[in-house]
Amino acid sequence: MDAHRDEEAAALPLIAAPAPPAGGRSHATDAHLLSAAFLFVFSAYSAAQNLETSVNTEGDLGTVSMGILYTSFTLFSVASSPVVTRMGPKRALVVGSSGYVLFILANLVPTWYTMVPASLYLGFTASIIWVGQGTYLTSAALSHARENNLPEGPTLGSYNGEFWGMFASTQVQLSKSSA
Repeated sequence: MDAHRDEEAAALPLIAAPAPPAGGRSHATDAHLLSAAFLFVFSAYSAAQNLETSVNTEGDLGTVSMGILYTSFTLFSVASSPVVTRMGPKRALVVGSSGYVLFILANLVPTWYTMVPASLYLGFTASIIWVGQGTYLTSAALSHARENNLPEGPTLGSYNGEFWGMFASTQVQLSKSSA
């Protein structure tokens, strides 16, 4: 009996296919929207992060806040998968985005009372957004492949390629020419 249950469990996909997108949107459209949302959120966050240690120098506030952020991100990553499983990838993306918005807003009035809690919260929400992103994008790609009778591997590669290409463009910096 246990061997039969193990065989059934092995046959199940790692990620369950989501319900068809609301409003007739395709899974590809969802991937485009996800990529664009990350582009905008992380363009703002990357600018704040890149300036953090050089702008918030009083008492090393910028350095300490980045240390808290990435230490908490590392610690909370242990629990992020069950949290995303419980809340679902879409909600995880929204909650995860809230941490980045709060961190950017805290930089408008950078004090120990704004930056430390914002950094701690962002560490938690960053762990959630990245698990939610991976889960959602993979699920959308696999559903698109199944619905359109496409090979899963290349479809997953295309979705990830688009996402990471858009994400990498958040680090593009314009500089003045010396001419």
